[in-house]
Amino acid sequence: MTETIVPAVAPPSPARRGEVRVNDALDRIVGEAGWLTVNQLADVILRAGIVGVRDSIDEGPVGLWVIDRLQADGIDARAYAGMSTITVYGPRGGRSVVLGQVRVPDGHTMDSLEREVTDGGRPELVRGGYDDER
Repeated sequence: MTETIVPAVAPPSPARRGEVRVNDALDRIVGEAGWLTVNQLADVILRAGIVGVRDSIDEGPVGLWVIDRLQADGIDARAYAGMSTITVYGPRGGRSVVLGQVRVPDGHTMDSLEREVTDGGRPELVRGGYDDER
């Protein structure tokens, strides 16, 4: 399930690679998420039914949510990397290539939530999260 939060767009990012359409979609996602608190973003991800992998930024809940949003926009994103710079990958010509890349401002809600998850917080957002004995 994909949910539009607010009609906001982040300002163009200095770190940009890939396709204009994908970068525009990433700017929109970053802009919308920036209006939310960490708790609100976590709730949006939970409502979307997304559960990430513990200790993985590439398969963490924030990255999987970004991929879900891109796929809902018809963008064939398959992989995600990064925290301060988001890079998404997808198939082109039989290989995986950078589809888009944007910078996430320091202290952004997405970055803060990803850090909480990486540090063992937010067990509801990761597989086996409540079984973590850290």
